[in-house]
Amino acid sequence: MKVLEVLHTDRVDLTLEAATKEETIKKMAGLFTQGSLLTDEEAFVSAVLDREIHSTTGVGNGIAIPHGKSKAVKEPAIAFARLTKEIEWQALDEKPVSLIVMLAIPESEQGDTHLSILSEIAVKLMDEEVITNLNKATNANEIVEILS
Repeated sequence: MKVLEVLHTDRVDLTLEAATKEETIKKMAGLFTQGSLLTDEEAFVSAVLDREIHSTTGVGNGIAIPHGKSKAVKEPAIAFARLTKEIEWQALDEKPVSLIVMLAIPESEQGDTHLSILSEIAVKLMDEEVITNLNKATNANEIVEILS
């Protein structure tokens, strides 16, 4: 499965306002709920926050890639948000984040679908030009194109 198959413009928010990691995760879960991808938004948020307890998804360079596997997720999906101001995420480089790529994975998902998507995203986000373009993008179509 490729990023283009699971990231759609209706799950991109270029002006997300949030003050904490928890608030960001809750608001981004709402992007999945709007698209009818979650049966239980609270259960999904809980799965993502539980994952954060085990180790941070703040990968550095102003980026976080929170993800959760849950029965509440109907099909694999990605949401993207650019925050209006940086927030603390306990990132590996100890710097705040402003670009968030969230993955929603069904608990029943067999194999390594989420790992291949996560890997594809991580490789793209190691490229400084990609990060610059994500920060400069003016609409959801550009974001989908940059990450696909």
